[in-house]
Amino acid sequence: MATARLRFLSEEQVRQFKLNGFLTVEDVLCAEEVAALAAHTDLIAAGKVEQIPETSIQLEKVFREGEREVADQVLAVRKLYDLAVYDEFMWGHATHRRIVDIIADLLGSDDIKMYGDQLFMKAAVTGTAQPWHQDSASWRDIFPMDLVTAWTAIDQATVENGCLNFAPGTHRWGMVRGEQLSWFVEDLGSEQWPIVPAPLKPGSISFHHSLVLHQSNANLSGQRRRGYAVHYMRAASQRDMSVTDAPKMPRFKQVRGRSFAGRV
Repeated sequence: MATARLRFLSEEQVRQFKLNGFLTVEDVLCAEEVAALAAHTDLIAAGKVEQIPETSIQLEKVFREGEREVADQVLAVRKLYDLAVYDEFMWGHATHRRIVDIIADLLGSDDIKMYGDQLFMKAAVTGTAQPWHQDSASWRDIFPMDLVTAWTAIDQATVENGCLNFAPGTHRWGMVRGEQLSWFVEDLGSEQWPIVPAPLKPGSISFHHSLVLHQSNANLSGQRRRGYAVHYMRAASQRDMSVTDAPKMPRFKQVRGRSFAGRV
């Protein structure tokens, strides 16, 4: 199952990912690929891609609860998800060779499945914050808890418009849930547990481990901040069916390599 050689990254980049729990890679997509992704994203958010169900489109809370009237649905959307399951264009992104080569380097395997995907819209002014969390705290039925997310910047992601922030090394803590997380949140940003922002230009991608603590702030700028996150795991991963409070996911799609009987 192990890759015989690195496909895209250097040994130092892989070492940094293992140490910190995240890695930024610049210019993975070209300008034309980003433009096509941006255009298709807005079509989905507008409800104009018929194969994407309405259940995959979530508005910001102020619009869901009627506190503000929806003037432009695209700019009212908070999150889109399960896109690559239904849509060939988005599946093409999820299986993009350069992205999957990097995932193979980080997972140490060419046998890869997609766990799921989410596209965070974070519109200007109304785009809300996402608190500190570990992805595997939700995906707690998948073992090992060693998934990798590829977060592609569609727009310029800056500190002002809510880029991702990471707490380096926290993926080595194991899963931290509920009250346990509250013990450490006040210390994040201290000398002991620094916070590292990950600003990205369009077409660049941050890769992060499913146990690293990360968050994003509200968008206080006048600029949108769209980012498409695809979550990958080894095809040899196990799913614990006794865990009943994990998300109910569509069928896991094979991205590359082999699948294994009795595994995900």
